[in-house]
Amino acid sequence: MSEFLIKDEDLTSLKGKVVVLTGGSSGIGLATVTLLLSLGASVVSGDINPPTELPASPAFTFVQTNVAIWSDLRTLFKTAHQHHSRIDYVFANAGIGPRADYLSLAVDEAGELQEPSHELIDVSLKGVINTAVLGVHYMKTQPEGGNIVLMGSSTGLQPLRAPDYSTAKHGVLGFGRGYARLLDVASIPIRVNSLMPSWTNTSVIPSMEVIMPGISQPMQTPLVVARAAVYLMATTERQGEAVYVADGKYTEIEKSVLFPAYEKILGEGNKTDDKVLENILAFAAQAAAAGQ
Repeated sequence: MSEFLIKDEDLTSLKGKVVVLTGGSSGIGLATVTLLLSLGASVVSGDINPPTELPASPAFTFVQTNVAIWSDLRTLFKTAHQHHSRIDYVFANAGIGPRADYLSLAVDEAGELQEPSHELIDVSLKGVINTAVLGVHYMKTQPEGGNIVLMGSSTGLQPLRAPDYSTAKHGVLGFGRGYARLLDVASIPIRVNSLMPSWTNTSVIPSMEVIMPGISQPMQTPLVVARAAVYLMATTERQGEAVYVADGKYTEIEKSVLFPAYEKILGEGNKTDDKVLENILAFAAQAAAAGQ
């Protein structure tokens, strides 16, 4: 695996940059807001709730945002662009804890079975996707492009007895891998990387500061993950990567572990599915041109 350090000097380029992030009122998002402001960045934060204490900085803008609602996200980005005339980096961070009960279906007043909750999928997967897509919409008009950071989780790498949470985080990883490839193919200078943090002291599970010591499970501070998020905004050298964050350590796992594992399964001499899709699209384009 490819472990790396994040030094303070790696983050200095954030001064004067404009960052849009979601879920900035608590946990990792709030730690990221605080770090960005300390580095001289301008921050436009979208969250369903305002922070308990609004940062005393003219460089901070809060926009009440439910990331599961497209019009809210649209307003968040429109506000950022109107205020600053540009968007340099996006952190799709907002998320919630497990909600769905897949073992016991509720019934309505008529006794009819109800669909399981998809609230977590809407917030933690669809919200992340829509945040990234809006970021690309605004940043692709800038010659230098920009960077997008997606909030995944170590739970997106393993089985988890909270399937809605695990599904969303597996989905974030898959979206980040595919979106980075699509941007490269389209020659759009926007980098997309994903964070895969392990247990962190956030509100995803209530009272974590009490529960985790009670079960002798270490957890890292939100600032540890925030530094990784800001690093992935600042770097121009990483694209389509996944960074595992645990015990204060940072490890790139997409290019060092995940894709090499797929290549081993695929076998020597066989084409990747992405290469096959490339060939399919080229064949279809040739056929369409020939038929004109």
